[in-house]
Amino acid sequence: MRSTLIPALILIGCPSDYEVIPAPPDIDPGEVTECDFSRVLDTDFYEYDCNPVFTTSGEAWANSIGNTTFNVTEVVGHPFYQLWYIGAPNGDVMGDYGLGYAISDDGTEWTSYTGNPVLESPQQPNSWNYSGMQGMQVVWDPTAMMYLLLYGGYNVDTSQWMLGVATSPEGQTWTQSPANPVFDLTRPTDGLQGFCWPLGLSLGTVAGYKGYVAGYNTADGPCSIYSISSSDGERWTMDTQMVLPAGQQGSWYDEGYIGTSIAQLGDTYYMFFVGFGAWETFGSYKSSKNMYLGWATAEGQPTNWVVQPERIPINQTSEGEVGSVAAHRVGDRIHLWVTDTWGNESGVGYFLFDPDNEGGDTAE
Repeated sequence: MRSTLIPALILIGCPSDYEVIPAPPDIDPGEVTECDFSRVLDTDFYEYDCNPVFTTSGEAWANSIGNTTFNVTEVVGHPFYQLWYIGAPNGDVMGDYGLGYAISDDGTEWTSYTGNPVLESPQQPNSWNYSGMQGMQVVWDPTAMMYLLLYGGYNVDTSQWMLGVATSPEGQTWTQSPANPVFDLTRPTDGLQGFCWPLGLSLGTVAGYKGYVAGYNTADGPCSIYSISSSDGERWTMDTQMVLPAGQQGSWYDEGYIGTSIAQLGDTYYMFFVGFGAWETFGSYKSSKNMYLGWATAEGQPTNWVVQPERIPINQTSEGEVGSVAAHRVGDRIHLWVTDTWGNESGVGYFLFDPDNEGGDTAE
């Protein structure tokens, strides 16, 4: 079943009474970071000169780092960066994993929470999320005054692949929803034969949440992007229209997507996505291969996406091992944190997208 497909496993404390401002902070990274940013070839992307900014937290339970997700907001007038990451003690995040939390005031230097892990893998082998947790996405809901975490949980032995939800008042103490799992990715829905994995999450335009999932409508079809919606985070329904198809056959992302993140500058929406072009089989499941970063744009509202033909040239390995991307607007730039392979280990790189820069080698 396609429900057993798994994206490649690229794989402090803080007060709880702070005031979270949902508007993006306005900060020049060149004024607060230790290193500069250098332009990537002749593009509008800039790479932090001291990448990677996160590889391992040094925690015994998190000897290896898997998927990551980020949030950027403003607290009492200052930028506040948050990172959640999957960790495992033995280099294998299959069946023994936890969710870690770290914070930063500049997006590059991270301090891990002393109470990590904030979520741990279940001990029952038949649990729907026993084997792993992937595709985490976190949003701050200013109406509910809480963080909502949407993630994919899977059990390769029982061929279960589901969506789960947890909530937290401050990003550290998480409560699993009693409705978990909230969406069955193994069940055909509204004309789709099945789903591959979760891709993204955002607040709804009026109320509630919009999630993005990869699904397929033919038995051997690629993983295209669809959306699901929820008013309360627990009851999710499939939206009928495809958001973005996989690339045409022969393109670098013709097998589809494993992650996406959307940010807005002015009237333009930018979708940064991790696309892939091949599969690798591991016994009872498949995993993605040849993964690179791409992007699409939409004017006025996040619909009718136009994919840019060339992938973004920031991959660290020629074979393509990009695992996830998080995009957030900070001031008049989009900040990107990209999980990739740095040397021989998984890590997170920090990049800027600055389409209004006049050029030059360094974004300041």
